[in-house]
Amino acid sequence: MTAIAAPAPTEPRSPRASRRHLRPLVVVAAALIIAAGSYGASIAFAPRVAPAPEAAAQAGVAPQQPLTAPGGPSGISAASVAAIDHALTPWTDNLARNPKDFLSAEYLGLLYEARGRLTGNLDDYLRAKTATEQAMAALTGDLDAGVIHARLLQTLHDFSGALAEAKSIFQQDPTAMQALATEGDAELELGDVRDATAAFDSLEQQAPGAPVTARLSRLAFINGDTATAIALSKQAWDEATAAGDTGATLGWYAYLAGTVALQTGSPADAATWFGKADTVWPDSFLVLGGLARAQAALGQTDAAIATYQRAIAIAPQPDTLTLLGDLYALGGQQQLADQQYATVAAIGQIAAVDQQVYNRQLALFDVNHDRDLPQALEMATAELAVRKDVYGYDAYAWALLANGRLTEAETAIQQALAFGTKDALLDYHAGMIAAALGDSSQARSFLEDSLAISGGLDPLAASKATAELADLP
Repeated sequence: MTAIAAPAPTEPRSPRASRRHLRPLVVVAAALIIAAGSYGASIAFAPRVAPAPEAAAQAGVAPQQPLTAPGGPSGISAASVAAIDHALTPWTDNLARNPKDFLSAEYLGLLYEARGRLTGNLDDYLRAKTATEQAMAALTGDLDAGVIHARLLQTLHDFSGALAEAKSIFQQDPTAMQALATEGDAELELGDVRDATAAFDSLEQQAPGAPVTARLSRLAFINGDTATAIALSKQAWDEATAAGDTGATLGWYAYLAGTVALQTGSPADAATWFGKADTVWPDSFLVLGGLARAQAALGQTDAAIATYQRAIAIAPQPDTLTLLGDLYALGGQQQLADQQYATVAAIGQIAAVDQQVYNRQLALFDVNHDRDLPQALEMATAELAVRKDVYGYDAYAWALLANGRLTEAETAIQQALAFGTKDALLDYHAGMIAAALGDSSQARSFLEDSLAISGGLDPLAASKATAELADLP
């Protein structure tokens, strides 16, 4: 079994949706209402479920990493999944009888995508992609299927492919707001902040609302405007509430506000937001992972471990497994830590798609735990080749440092810092690189900045930053 964690609020609401586009959504909506309440979202990514039963982990966004493009519900509900499985049967039968039935193929794509949001199962997204491709082959020029397909490519980290498809669709239909949203999401992942800004600004003018505000919050964070990022994350929640969103969709916006609060040094506020998210979106491994990070930042280690274990029981994710393992290691429980670490390593060996999705996380894991350092650099290099964003340069710099290539590491971290992003992880890495280069003054400045963002670093990184700062001449 494989799993994928998917951050995700709803797609922008187009002011002029075509009658043809509404048809598949109406059919699928009945299943989705039964399954999980109100949502219809773009998706990001998440890891496969690891094979070891004793290990597991969170999904989505670690506190030291930026939010990915807005995505969708991920909490598992057996009844909800059963409802979607029931809805899948007639469309599967239709397509088996007539392989050119593009509507059935398109419906299957939407349903499998929705199932993936509920379960975090990567295989569901792959099935959605296959079904959508069958719809596109059966009906050339089917823009509805194209929108879904572009979004799925984004989920599976084919950002260049997602961007090309989304641009093509939007050129053919300038009212296709979901295509414009995917275009902006992909541009931001690829490090093209200027074009992403243009796409999101256009979205805000044509289809304002919580999904767009959430994207603007992330953009503000990347540009170093933390006050605006915080304000917009709260505004997105207010807009979603005013729009009547409920359940997983509404919960995602509380999750967003919690993640931004944690990234910007307010772990108590983050815990409050994650608690609010858990109320309307229970049993979400995204929310539980976020809550555990906030608890760890507040020094509530036992509570954090218990919450991580809950998240892991729902869907193992590399980041959560790593963070749980680190808490065990810091508490002297190395055997339990090693179990989590072994599962993280196994995730990267399952299939090529895992390697594509998890290059960055696995590279950081190897460096932070002094594992296969040449492999870490190889993964970070491969990631940067296709995804030149702030955090791609950061991971590359960190892997270069671990492999003794200090001058190149300094160049890479400067590129990571180029947009002025105020992130504790970036400052920590910059400080350690400066210390390795013998620049104690610069190292002290960066490390103090990283530790000043309360909860911005995970406990292991915070302990290492503190120790390095104490050892500086």
